[in-house]
Order: sequence, then C-alpha cells, then structure tokens
Amino acid sequence: MAKFFKEPLIQFLIGGFLLFIALAFFAPTAPNEDRYRIDITDDTLMLYMQYQDKAFDAKNAQQALASLDAAARRRLEEDYIRDEILVREAVALGLDKNDDVIRKRLIQKMDFILQGFMGGADSAFTEDEITAHFRANSEQYKLDAEASFTHVFFSKEKRGPQAEADAKATLKDLNKNAVPFEKSGAYGDRFYFLRNYIKRPKRLITDHFGSEMTDQIFQSRPSPRWIGPFSSKYGSHLILLRSLEAARVPSLAEARTRILEDMHRERREKIHAAAISKLSEKYTLERTSGAN
Repeated sequence: MAKFFKEPLIQFLIGGFLLFIALAFFAPTAPNEDRYRIDITDDTLMLYMQYQDKAFDAKNAQQALASLDAAARRRLEEDYIRDEILVREAVALGLDKNDDVIRKRLIQKMDFILQGFMGGADSAFTEDEITAHFRANSEQYKLDAEASFTHVFFSKEKRGPQAEADAKATLKDLNKNAVPFEKSGAYGDRFYFLRNYIKRPKRLITDHFGSEMTDQIFQSRPSPRWIGPFSSKYGSHLILLRSLEAARVPSLAEARTRILEDMHRERREKIHAAAISKLSEKYTLERTSGAN
C-alpha cells in the first residue's frame, strides 16, 4: 500500500484533489452570498498561515495553529479579518482588474499552492533510476580540465612596451636560481586576480587570462622550470606549471549530489507541468487573427 502512494501519478491525483479543496476555500464569493460575512475557522486560519509563510504544508500549519495560546490566536484572527476586509473591499471597487502587479502575485500564489502538493517530488529514487539517469546524461556532469600553477606578472599598464622585455630577463633569473612555487610573490607586479592557481578549472583560468594564453598553458607540460613569457590583455606572465588534469566524466559517487538535485528538479517540473495541463482542460481557447 505504501508503494502505491509513492507512485507520481497517484500523488498528482491526490494533489489535484487537495488543490480543489484549497481553491474552494478561496473561490470568489457568489453574488447571492453575504459578502460581509467572514467565517473564521481552523481551516481558514491554517490556509492564511500558509500564505503568510509561503509554505503550503497543512500538517505543519495545523501543528502551529494548535500551539498558539489564546492571545496569539486572537492576534492571528485579527490579522486575518483585517486582510480579508481589505481584499474584499478592493475587489468590490474593481481594483483587481487589469493590474499587472496583482496578476503576477496571483500567478505566484498559484505556484505556491501547486508546490505545496509536490511532496512526492522529493521521495527517494532507486539506485537503478539514479544509475540510468547518470548514464543517459553523463556528459552534462563532465568535470572541466584543471591546472595548478603560479605566475609572475609584468603589467602592460605600468611598464608599457618594456613589460615583455622585463619578463624575459626575469625568466632567466627565476630558472638560474630555481625559484620555487612559494617564492613567486617576490617578483613582478601585483595581478588583478590570483597569483597561485591550485586545481582551478579551465573556465576560470580563461576568464582571468583569455583563451589564447589558457590554451598555451594547457598545451604545456608540468615542469620544475619556469616558462614564458605568455601574453594576456593585461601584460606578460611567467608560469611555473605544477600539474594539469584533463576534462573527465566523474564517477557516479562523485556526481551523486548533483544527479539527485537534477532528478528532483526534473520531477517537480513534470508534476508542475502536469498540474497546469490538468487545470487547462477546463478552458476553451479562441484565437482571433488581427489580419483581414
């Protein structure tokens, strides 16, 4: 029986039923009803609390309402009555008509309602489902190539045409003295971003140095010797390349967190789309062309 209620279709049908009940509470007052009558019940207060918290969880709302003392419940009722009066008077004046702000708020509220009935979207996936999703979408989890290096920078803005010449001269000193990774900060100018890049992805390195220099770095070999000069739009650089890692598809264990996040998101999107589709069945669409 428990497995039966875990089926997404069954959860959607139950959600649709609960949505129908929720909408019944908030349906516009019929013309033959007394619009000046306000019913204050546990159900109306629970729904009001959920709207205020922007979290549609009936069980939590019921527990929260039950935990209120007399004074807190009275304040809640007063807030609800005030808001209900203002809403009804605004609707009576037609202030809800042709107002894009109100329209957007109503759309948001309906989305909150639909999200409130998506509890099943976060139920656990089987290992077979996780594995199948990973195999079908392995490329989207591909890890970017990475590099670890330090650099000595010669600013074109500060040194002008002399930047490259200074870099070439310094390269000889760095290799002659076998300057290690940790001592690079004693040379050159201050760079706009980082001096040391440890296991940094190729995308970030490209953002900092440009695609041409980044390609040159990834085409080089790690070595204890300094190499360069390399040119970026900022000036000249000498590189001490410690390691390179090629782009790769991670193992399922490495990508598991991202996989589960994606699977839950996709399930929620499908349930949401199905709910919208179900609601749209009540409507008839008529299209009128503006051309004669």
